[in-house]
Amino acid sequence: MERVRSYELLGVLAALILGLSLRLAPARNALAGGGVQFYGYDSFYHARRILYTAENFPHTLWFDSYLHHPLGHPITWPPLFDQMVAGAALLLGGSPGAVEAAAAAFPPLLGTSMILILYLLTKKLFGMRVALLSAFLLAIDSKHIARTLFGLPDHDPLELLLMLGVILLLAHALTDRDRWAWYGAAAGVMMAAVAYSWLGAPIYMIGVLIYATIQITLDLREGADVCETIAPLAAAFGAALLLILPFRNEAWLIPSFIGALGSLVALGVFYGLFLLFAARRLPWQAFVPTVAFLSYFGAILSSSTEEGRKVGSLLAEGIRYFFGSDLARVGVEETMPIFRVYEIASLPVLGLVFALAGLWILILRMREEGWRRDHLLFLLWALLSTALMISQARFLFLFSVIGSVLVSLLFFWGTERIGPSQLPLRADPGLARAGTAAFLLLLLLPAAVNLPAVARYQPEISGDWSDSLEWVGEKTPPTAGFDRPVEAAEYGILSWWDYGNWILYKSKRPVVANNFQAGAEDAARFFLAESEEEALAIAEARDVKYIITDQKMLYGKLPAIARWIGEDPAGYVQITADPEAVVYAHTPKFLRTLLARLHLRDSSDLGHFRLVYESETLRGLKIPVSEVKVFERVAGAKIAGTTPYDEPVGVILELTSNQGRRFQYFASATPVDGRYEIVVPYSTEGREGVHSIGPYLVGPLKDVPGGDSREVEVREAEVLEGMTIEVNF
Repeated sequence: MERVRSYELLGVLAALILGLSLRLAPARNALAGGGVQFYGYDSFYHARRILYTAENFPHTLWFDSYLHHPLGHPITWPPLFDQMVAGAALLLGGSPGAVEAAAAAFPPLLGTSMILILYLLTKKLFGMRVALLSAFLLAIDSKHIARTLFGLPDHDPLELLLMLGVILLLAHALTDRDRWAWYGAAAGVMMAAVAYSWLGAPIYMIGVLIYATIQITLDLREGADVCETIAPLAAAFGAALLLILPFRNEAWLIPSFIGALGSLVALGVFYGLFLLFAARRLPWQAFVPTVAFLSYFGAILSSSTEEGRKVGSLLAEGIRYFFGSDLARVGVEETMPIFRVYEIASLPVLGLVFALAGLWILILRMREEGWRRDHLLFLLWALLSTALMISQARFLFLFSVIGSVLVSLLFFWGTERIGPSQLPLRADPGLARAGTAAFLLLLLLPAAVNLPAVARYQPEISGDWSDSLEWVGEKTPPTAGFDRPVEAAEYGILSWWDYGNWILYKSKRPVVANNFQAGAEDAARFFLAESEEEALAIAEARDVKYIITDQKMLYGKLPAIARWIGEDPAGYVQITADPEAVVYAHTPKFLRTLLARLHLRDSSDLGHFRLVYESETLRGLKIPVSEVKVFERVAGAKIAGTTPYDEPVGVILELTSNQGRRFQYFASATPVDGRYEIVVPYSTEGREGVHSIGPYLVGPLKDVPGGDSREVEVREAEVLEGMTIEVNF
C-alpha cells in the first residue's frame, strides 16, 4: 500500500511539474526586452482593467471612454479574474510592473491547478491509473497550454478551473449520503464564482439541469429515492443563488441570476412531477417529453409578460452566442464550427476522433456497469463540452480537459485487449508491451505534436508593432483620462479592431475599434472607402487623429474587413493556395481603397492624411513596404490659384521617412473656370521623422507655353490650420 501511495504521489507531482514547466516555457519570449509582452489580444484589455482595479481596489472598470471613441463602451466582463489578479499585484507592491507580473503568471498557475483537480475527479470516477494518465495528457495538451501559458491573462482558465471544481464536488454530493449537503453547498459556492468569472455561466447551469432530468428519469425507472438527486443539486443552486443575489441587477450577472433561480424552480417542478409519476404509475419514458413540453409551454406563457420577454431575449441571445455567432460570418476563426477550422485529415482531428471513441467507450461501460450518478454527471458534461466544441472552435479549450479523460479511457480499454492476458499462451509478452507502448504513443501524438513550438511562441505584438506603439505613446500628443476613463478624450486612433487593445494599453490612447468589435464597421468602411471624402467623413465623425495600418490588413485580414460591411472579399483579393505558399492577388478595386492608398502609396494623392512613422521591417515580394505605418489626419494646406490652361495642375514633393526611405508625394487637380485647388498634407519645414526634401513643385502636368513649374514652401501651421497658398500661372 505504501508503495502504491508513493507511486501515486510521484506521478501526480511529475504531471504538475511537467504541466507548469510547459506553460512557463514561453516566458522567455514574453519577457524579452524588459517588461512583459502579453500574448493574444483580449489579454491586453485584461491587463488594462487589472491595472485600473489595482489602483482603485476593489472597484473595477465598468465603462471605458477610451473604447469606441468618442462614445465609450460599457464593460460586461464579470470581475472576479481581474480582481483576483489585482489583489495579487497589490501583495507584490501594486506597481505597473507588479500588475504585469501577476497577470502573466496567473494563467500557468490556473492551468496547473486544473491538472490537479482533473486528477482528483478522474480518480473518484475511474480509479488511479486513468487519473494519472489523464493528468499527464492534460499537462502536455497543446490546446490547453495555448490558453494557459505565461503572458496570456484571460478569465477562461479561471472559469474552467472553477467549473471543474463544481463537477468534482457535485460528484461527491451525489454519491455521499452523509455529507451531500456540505458538498452540494461547496459546489454552489464555486458555481457562483463561475458566474462572477464568465457571462456564459448559465450554459453550465442548463447542463446540470439536463443531467437532473435524465437522472430523475432513471430514478423513476429503478424506483430509487429522487431526493438523492434533487437535494444535492438544490443545495448547490441555493448556495449559488444566495451569493449571486447582492449583484443580481448588474447586467453582467443577470443571466446567471436568472439561471440559478430558474434552476431551483425547475428542481421543484421536477420533484412534483416525480411524485405524480410515482403515484399514478405513469410510464417513466414519458418524463423527459413531459419536461420538454412544460418548458415550451412555460416559455409561451412567460412571453406574454414584459419580464418574460426579457428572459426570452436573454436566452435567445445566449443561444446565438453559443451556436450561431455572427462573428463566424466575418471570419473570426475561434467562433467558427470546428469543421471549418481543421482539415479532416489532420492530427488535431485525429485527436478528436480518439476522444470521441473514448466517449463511446464510456457509454458502453456505463451500460454494462450501471448508471452511477457521478458517472452520468460526467457523461453529460462530456456531451455538453463536445457540442460546444463542435459549434465553436473557442471551446476546444473546454474540450481539452474532458478529452484527456476520454483518451485515457480509450487507452485502458485498448490495453485490456492487447495485454498479455489476451495473448495466446505461446505469444511473447514483450510483443504485448511493445503494442501497448505504440498504442500510447499514437494517442499522445495529437496532444503533444505542437509541443516543440511552445517554447518558440512569440507574442504577436513583438517587434515592429511594439516599436510602433512605443513611438505613438511617446511622440503623439498625450490624451487625458486614461486613469479615469469617464469622458471622451481629445482624439482617437483608428486601426483594425484586432489591434485596438494593443494601442489602448501600450500607447495609452483612445481607439475607435477594439476586440469587443464596437466600431469595427466604421473601421471597415474607412479602410475600404474608395473616395477620400467618404473616409474623411468617418474620421471626422469619430474624431480620429491617427490611423495605424499593417501588412496583415492587406492580406490575411482583408477578407474579414470586407465581410464586416457585407462585401465579397473576392472583389478585393484573389487568394490561391498551393503546398508551398498562399498567393494574394489584389484587384484594381482594392488599389482604389484608402487602405491601399495609405499603406502602399504613403497617402500620395490624398490631401488630409500623411505618413508620420513607419516601422523598420519590410514585408512583401512585389512591393516591399514597412510592416506597420502610422498616419496623421490633418486639415491640409490648399495650394490654389488661377491658370489660363485647361490642363490639370499637379504637385510633387520629395520626402524621406523616419527609416531614411525616399518616397514621393503627388497630387493633381483639373481647373474649373480657370481656377485650381490642391489640398496637400505635408509641410516643407524641417521636422523630426518623416520630412520633405526641398519644396513642392507645382505646375501643369503637360508642357504648355509659360507653364513652368513653381517652387512652393508650405509651413506646418498652414497644413494644420487648412490655410490657402496662392500660386497663380
